[in-house]
Amino acid sequence: MTTFFTSDTHFGHGGALGLYRRPFSSVAAMNEGLVEHWNEMVGPNDVVWHLGDFAIRQRPEVVAKFSPGCVVTSTS
Repeated sequence: MTTFFTSDTHFGHGGALGLYRRPFSSVAAMNEGLVEHWNEMVGPNDVVWHLGDFAIRQRPEVVAKFSPGCVVTSTS
């Protein structure tokens, strides 16, 4: 088991493309790229602590594409 810490993925946030200079042509491409990279790194027995700014207005289908690892979020 590996424990990861991350934050500020901003799934679905169009403003993140320009604000953070993300190299994607669209929000959909950004979401897919982030999910692909996440799934390359996170395994089914891993734990991910996501410390904030996970997503904005995302449908459950986007989150369901993640690896089956455990994701713990913090809202503080």
